[in-house]
Amino acid sequence: MADRQFTKEQIKVILKEVDASPDINEVCLRHDVSEATLYEWLAEYRPAENRPAETGKSKFDLRQFMQEVFNGGITRRELLYAGATGITGFAAGNLFAMVGKVRLPDVLHSKIEVEDASRYKQSTEEFGDYLYLTPQKLGGGTHVVDFKQGITLASISYWNYGDSCPISHHLSAYPSSNPRKGFEFVNSTQGGKNVTMYNIPTEIEERGLLDTWGQGNHIYRVEFDGTRMELKEDIAKTTGIGLGVHITIFPDANGFAAADGQKDVCAFFDRVSGDNKTSVLKAFRADWIGRENDRNLKDNWRKGGKLRIVELNKALETGKFDLQGTKGNKIEWEMAPMAENYVSSGLIPGSSPKSLTGLDAVVHHPGNRYSALIIRMLSCAVIVDKETWEPVACLHNPEGSPDNLKVVKLHENPNTWEIEFDDVKCVGHEAGFSPDGKFFTMMNNIEQNNMAVYDTSDADPRNWKKITYVKDPEWVGEFPSPFHLCFSMDGTKMFVSVMNEKPAKSGCCVVDTKTWKIIKKFKNIGVDCQTMAVSYDGKYVFQIFSGFQRQESGAFVFTQDDSLRALGYLPNFGGHHDCVIIPTKKEHLKNSRSTTL
Repeated sequence: MADRQFTKEQIKVILKEVDASPDINEVCLRHDVSEATLYEWLAEYRPAENRPAETGKSKFDLRQFMQEVFNGGITRRELLYAGATGITGFAAGNLFAMVGKVRLPDVLHSKIEVEDASRYKQSTEEFGDYLYLTPQKLGGGTHVVDFKQGITLASISYWNYGDSCPISHHLSAYPSSNPRKGFEFVNSTQGGKNVTMYNIPTEIEERGLLDTWGQGNHIYRVEFDGTRMELKEDIAKTTGIGLGVHITIFPDANGFAAADGQKDVCAFFDRVSGDNKTSVLKAFRADWIGRENDRNLKDNWRKGGKLRIVELNKALETGKFDLQGTKGNKIEWEMAPMAENYVSSGLIPGSSPKSLTGLDAVVHHPGNRYSALIIRMLSCAVIVDKETWEPVACLHNPEGSPDNLKVVKLHENPNTWEIEFDDVKCVGHEAGFSPDGKFFTMMNNIEQNNMAVYDTSDADPRNWKKITYVKDPEWVGEFPSPFHLCFSMDGTKMFVSVMNEKPAKSGCCVVDTKTWKIIKKFKNIGVDCQTMAVSYDGKYVFQIFSGFQRQESGAFVFTQDDSLRALGYLPNFGGHHDCVIIPTKKEHLKNSRSTTL
């Protein structure tokens, strides 16, 4: 890192930031200075009596001091002030470099390795014989990149099919033994007022483009025939259910699930091919009945209440559901990252915000029998048995909350279940199962920033229990916070994207699944890090970043093996919120957009 030149006044301002910031490394990156330089500034500009209290040891013991450093007993801030005070007899800059870059598992207790991703350039690595599928968000379509040839192999634009506001959101692909000769994927799109949430000046609403054909919530089934992509079916039109968020293929590849947190609806669909039409296997709506829903809006959730799950049925007259476009929306636009507080603060308008649960995803246990409905406003996962289509358990993730809440069936016609919550300590976000199905994890956000980890090895989900939490001292408040996740092919590592508030760059971290401790961080990857993909040969991780539809975008690549070596960047079309490497075997779905988000 090449330090810039600063005036005395600028240096004093930066030193004040060091006092106030929870992360000294972030201060260094923000001003492009090294920690060794901060040490020199402290020694020069800060009299010892004005610095925070030091260790208080009368005699300095280097070995003991280093042991405390690497054990976490001394923070980087304390080390910085200690070095400036002169208690060490060696160059502080060398120790900072060692703490920041070197893993010392054989010397002392290993610490988290932190790497600045922004120093890497475009990768020239060959990533294998894979096709990489990404949606284009506001670009209105999806494209597939051939890693072997280094070209965009094909693309589709939903504008061409009469969709006047296609926000290509999330997707998942079915396995294909030879993807270059053909594969099929399912792609959700948003629309309506979601196009207005990015503070981009637009007259799209005034020009009538958000009416019938711009309401979004389409579910497109697309086929690549080896040459081009073709739209085979708008599943929302076929079935009457329009959902615009996560798509997850079943682990047996015989269907998929989709969900939408504006409607609190999820549905399970069968798999068809060619010109055949998709059918709904089962659909559910979630509603929240707050115990304190007549008081302030935040207490509507925090003071507890009941989660009601209702099975939805088709209209007898039409043979379809009545949930196309914006029909059924409880709020006018989706909850962006950490926007659950906007709902509880009344900042997102809508017809029924008090009943909102934020059901915007489904993930599947690798064994295929059970699926988890992800409920953001309550930080919970309702487990559905796909053999009986009955909710059987509810995993409640916040620290201090019961592990597993009882599901009570109220009545039939329609089938209705309720789950009682004493309180809701925090909101949640994405979730997933490990490839072997032995663990489930879900993010807690804002009030609690951690990841609950469940032992799911028992055959009965009612016996699934929390065993630990993945934590990071930097995860405080709304940002930075854990956001999306996936696992290495061998399941020994979990990769977690970490969201920072815009316009700051986000990053990702690597978790050892034996200890559930963070072992490495990649910081400053790019703005708005979202979902990830892994290559099925066990070699690479692809961390996309979308730039909030307006800024930088691409994919950062590093290795899955124990070296966790950074390889650099790949360019990609802006706005993508998802990425999938086309699986060539069913077993690849355990590490694809099926079991994790």
